[in-house]
Amino acid sequence: MWRELVRTVRRYERDGLGLGPALRTLVTDPGAGWIDRGEAACVLAIADDEDVTEHLLKQFFSQEKKDELWETALTLERLGDVHSVKPLISALNDLNPHRRHAAARALGWIRRSGSRAASALINALTDVSQPLTVREEAAESLAYLDSSRAIPPLISVLTDSDVGIRFWAVFALVSIRNRRTFRHTDRTVIPALEAMLSDHAVLPGNWWSVAREALAMLGTLDPPEERYRDQLAQEIQRVVADPNASLEDRRWVKFYAPQTESLGLELKQ
Repeated sequence: MWRELVRTVRRYERDGLGLGPALRTLVTDPGAGWIDRGEAACVLAIADDEDVTEHLLKQFFSQEKKDELWETALTLERLGDVHSVKPLISALNDLNPHRRHAAARALGWIRRSGSRAASALINALTDVSQPLTVREEAAESLAYLDSSRAIPPLISVLTDSDVGIRFWAVFALVSIRNRRTFRHTDRTVIPALEAMLSDHAVLPGNWWSVAREALAMLGTLDPPEERYRDQLAQEIQRVVADPNASLEDRRWVKFYAPQTESLGLELKQ
């Protein structure tokens, strides 16, 4: 990763730019890719360049196209400056739906983004006037903030008509852990997830059914629910042994089988 960044910076330097200007140019270059842009931003931040977040936010609010906004949001996310949280929260009500979507993504992945980000994402999730892409992204982003306040709103959207909102709400409910113990202390999620075991709608885009996701979440609770821990391992084994298993089920197994093994459950080969 760093080697690629060095190669990219050297290309700028060959154009006559010094190291600092080359890094600053890279940070706001829409065609450079968010990984290189984010790494360059982190280097500048280490060098106490206080303007890097400001430049990225200025770019984010001047762009209009979906892909460009997404790349800049991911760059802000990788930089991880909490000073970008408040402007990104404001972007959740922007006229441009793509800016809202990109902001919802970044807010969940910026470490220490705090309760303000969680509140804003909860509001976006439960606001039916928001575009579905924004609400889906808000549901997933809440998975990474470990805000217990998000659990009741996430449970409330499990009856939403959109499969994406239901899927990501299921994922988020078990991703949220107690900040001190890092365990699942709120067991109200269990009956909520059990109700989703009959939801066989499949999330488009190389995913699997809501029911599969619910079983995986129930099976990976910590402390565990033994019946679901065992059921998850058994179902993964059944899919592995079934030559006619669906593509969606096989993707599910590929994703969750390693996690199941890490719980100490032996899968037959």
